[in-house]
Amino acid sequence: MFEFVQNNKTVIQVILGAVALTFAGFGVSSYSSATDDPYLVKVGSVKIYKRDLDRELEGKPSDPAARQAALEDMIRRKLILADARDHGATVSAEQLRKVIASIPLFQDNGQFSQSRYSEFLKNRYQSAEAFETEISDDILVRSQLTSVAGTQFVANSVVNRVAALLGEGRELQPLVLKPADFASEVKTDAAAVKAYYDANAKRFRTPESVKLDYVVLSQDALGQGIKIADADVQKYYDQHKADLSSEQRRASHILLTVAKDAAPAQKAKVKAEAGALLKEIRANPAKFAELAKAKSQDPGSAEKGGDLGFFAHGMMVKPFDDAVFRMKPGQISDLVETEYGFHIIRLDEIKAQDLETVKAAIVDKLQKQKAAALFREQADKLSEVAYQQADSLKGLVDALKLEVKHSDWLQRNQPGKDDLLGNEKLLAAVFSDDVLKKKHNSEPVDIGGGRLVVARVAEHQSERQQAIADVREQIQGELVEREGAKLADKKGQALLADLKAGKNVDAPKWGAALTVSRRAAASLPPTDMRAVFSVAAAKLPTFAGVRHDTGEYVIYRVNKVIAAPAVTDADRAQLGNVLGELTANGQLGSYLQALRQKYPVTVGKQSLSDNSQ
Repeated sequence: MFEFVQNNKTVIQVILGAVALTFAGFGVSSYSSATDDPYLVKVGSVKIYKRDLDRELEGKPSDPAARQAALEDMIRRKLILADARDHGATVSAEQLRKVIASIPLFQDNGQFSQSRYSEFLKNRYQSAEAFETEISDDILVRSQLTSVAGTQFVANSVVNRVAALLGEGRELQPLVLKPADFASEVKTDAAAVKAYYDANAKRFRTPESVKLDYVVLSQDALGQGIKIADADVQKYYDQHKADLSSEQRRASHILLTVAKDAAPAQKAKVKAEAGALLKEIRANPAKFAELAKAKSQDPGSAEKGGDLGFFAHGMMVKPFDDAVFRMKPGQISDLVETEYGFHIIRLDEIKAQDLETVKAAIVDKLQKQKAAALFREQADKLSEVAYQQADSLKGLVDALKLEVKHSDWLQRNQPGKDDLLGNEKLLAAVFSDDVLKKKHNSEPVDIGGGRLVVARVAEHQSERQQAIADVREQIQGELVEREGAKLADKKGQALLADLKAGKNVDAPKWGAALTVSRRAAASLPPTDMRAVFSVAAAKLPTFAGVRHDTGEYVIYRVNKVIAAPAVTDADRAQLGNVLGELTANGQLGSYLQALRQKYPVTVGKQSLSDNSQ
């Protein structure tokens, strides 16, 4: 019932980037600024540097707007953390452990995997402490947000009242007054046309324009003409099988751990134990799972007989990964040493897509590779011939077998929607003196998408003033539109006043009846919906008027008020949740605004686009 509300509400999110309340319209430039330290922003006593922002944006779009938004998100986060810590909030080691263990990325078959966790840290963080500090900060922020705007109670009376307003419908009849309806009352004689023409003379100038002859060298078109032999497809598949077929491997291992700071003698002892274990396994491979349960020191896989499940190339530490992806199913490795200790690995299964499944993708890739090489070769030829035979496109047609195409009129400095002929670089080239006045070919213009264009001017038309006779009908139409809109508005307001006074209520030719409701998809523009629901309906019929940007004036006759249908418990619960979230969002906005006053935000001398760190 309340999909309209659900889809259009402002929802509070734990991810702070979605909460753009306090700082909307402020931008970092609005904060106080005074410092010699090259940081971006200081929140209270905590500084944010460009390197912090770059880390936050890692792998995400980094245009100026995205950088600004990310920085403001970081400011909000620092404000909340400052307030939490000032109130003595902390995160216990047990809380931190539980949160990290619950992250799916670090789990294997629902259980925390130390190897996955270690691999993640190795690739993304300098130390476990750095990651754990970040998670602790997340926990503090979530806790603080929950305490400020976590649970909101909305009284049933409020929910019922809002439900009644949202569910109410109204039966309407429209009366539309159009500018064209008043055409006979608008002066469009020669004098009126001349006065309008003189007052708007600049609008009736024809811009300088050209028609072009041009050729296009397209990498995609070249690719379509390239045939790929089956032998080339097979060769490529064999060389890139692991990556192209999304190959995954399932392996089991037994790990005997060695501390990073272990003495050489201790390391040698563990290696000897692992060697003896390997010898035992080779003698009786069937005992691998049994020995893994008894001997392996990897808690995540030992109880499963060492089974690590399926994983893709690059997911494990390099020595382990290299060993697994050299093995054949059923094979047991030699000892593999990693930073964790010594591993004995058994490759259990390989799962990959076959050639037929990926053949189309290989053909496409090889076509693009060959097309790119051919495109580079022909681009050089295109540039050479266009320059040497500058008085015609015939040389390009003969040398590269390109088709000459023809444009319609193109205006100077008016790029169009056409991504080829409307390209700014192409227009700049064809309106240059060399092409326009000396009648030469343009240089090859890179218009993107692997396309180069060489053009020459076929026809040229200078800027000129259009004769009044050529634009008379256009002016008459504009006069009717402009003056007719004024008359429609004047007539509409006068008629609305009479109708509200009870005069001639049934005289106008009202349109067909329609029913509208706030709870359903709006069949009227938002301004019209506000108008028809804002008029008091104690006495019917009642009337509302709306002026449209099109010049129309619409009067609505409200004939009937349709009471909201009964609200189900499910609808009431949904609406209560929405209202609670809206209330929480407002409280969060006030909270963040108060934090800005408590913890000054100071802009440093480092710019968002600085290369300094």
